[in-house]
Amino acid sequence: MSASVRYEFSEGTSNKFWEIALSDKSFTTTFGKIGASGQTTIKKFGSAAEAKKEHDKLVAEKVKKGYKPAGGKAAKVVAAPAETNGKAKKAGKGKAAPAGDGGAKLNARNPELEKAILANPNDRDAYTVYADWLIEQGDPRGELISLQLGNKDGQAKKLIEEHSDYFLGPLADHQEVHDEGGNNSTTKLRSSAQEMEWQKTQRQAFLWRNGFIHRLRLSSNEYQGKYEGDLVDILEQVFDHPSGRFVVELAFHSNGDPNDDDLQDLIDMIGKKAPPTIRKITFGDNVDQISWHHTGNLAKMWKAVPNLRTLDIESGEFDVGKMVAPKLEKARFITGGLSKSCGKNIATATMPNIKHLEIYYGTDEYGGDCSIKEVKPLLDRTDLPKLEYLGLKNSEFQNEIAKALPTAKILKQLKTLDLSLGTMTDEGAEAMAAHADAFSHLEVLDLTRNFLTKKGIAAVKKLAKKVITGGQESADDDGDGGGHYYVSIAE
Repeated sequence: MSASVRYEFSEGTSNKFWEIALSDKSFTTTFGKIGASGQTTIKKFGSAAEAKKEHDKLVAEKVKKGYKPAGGKAAKVVAAPAETNGKAKKAGKGKAAPAGDGGAKLNARNPELEKAILANPNDRDAYTVYADWLIEQGDPRGELISLQLGNKDGQAKKLIEEHSDYFLGPLADHQEVHDEGGNNSTTKLRSSAQEMEWQKTQRQAFLWRNGFIHRLRLSSNEYQGKYEGDLVDILEQVFDHPSGRFVVELAFHSNGDPNDDDLQDLIDMIGKKAPPTIRKITFGDNVDQISWHHTGNLAKMWKAVPNLRTLDIESGEFDVGKMVAPKLEKARFITGGLSKSCGKNIATATMPNIKHLEIYYGTDEYGGDCSIKEVKPLLDRTDLPKLEYLGLKNSEFQNEIAKALPTAKILKQLKTLDLSLGTMTDEGAEAMAAHADAFSHLEVLDLTRNFLTKKGIAAVKKLAKKVITGGQESADDDGDGGGHYYVSIAE
């Protein structure tokens, strides 16, 4: 066996090595991050000449890509020999043979390299090493990974289009999202440039990154008349397809008729087939009229997404079931009416790493039958050590929450307390002011859009380092000489 030759590449945060040793009819390559032992592969050929030819070709490609011999010596560039096999088209330098070529190995797998991506699907170095290995196998996905890591989006898009059968297969017909395209709360605030960017990204069912589908956004509004079939079939196809192997984000809008249909079949499919790379899920993505949209019960989902970091729900009816989310860091439950069952399940959920938690309670007119009873189990918890932002929002019992907070065990650890969008009156403000010391450690106290008068605002203005009291509402006349108080988000 000839002496092993080691090459190294350093650019930005990427520091990797590639080593090759030629031996008669075979050669051995080892590659990985500098400082690690790396991964080793052995390739065998029919003759020593064939092995030498492929050896020289790979060395030439590495040198062209910027690899240098360890020790900093100048590298001798060996011209890559032209392909003579009539069955295969010559691949460009640093590229895999195109899909369909005789020399290409499609959907090549390397469990050891994939393990690093499964552990952290946003690790660029892990994808870089994986791309090098795939290119060596002749898998065109290696080239796609390299292009997207290099922000060469135009070339990456062209490659996907050229090899659509490989990268998309049955998914090719489902690349466009069908929904009404925006919600009342955000569309009005967008500039024309922001609107164009939104259309560009939200109209894509598949957002690609690092050679794979990174985010999947699905929606089908039957009133659009553009799609026939079930979204759950597309979701299953993505989970089964090699391009969906490392999906990181899922987002769902409508699932047929938003007035009648929910997302339950999609939730159940997540529970059956979701990859462990899922980090973010959005139910009710950019919905309009949240009371029209129904999510379903998430109970069957939790075991399949143990690495979930972010959960956003904007919906009418939903329940989290027995929620076990060991790595969840941020959760927002936005609704015009939270049921007692769901309120209790959120308050008692297993989420030891939660940092940011927002709960909208809503009104009984839209199914919100929670009371302070469903909030107290959360206020008394001592097993959420990382929680710094707590939002108890949009409730008709905001005064009761205000009165319960001074003795809440969880209050001491918070940096931001958000009590906005509800029906707090001066009664609640004065209850908090009577225990000012309990809130003095807070960096932010948000009381936006409640029902405080100037007197109530004055009572709370010094409770925290920053107190936000903008947009206070005035009670409507209830016709009996009293006032009607209402939450900000209902329908």
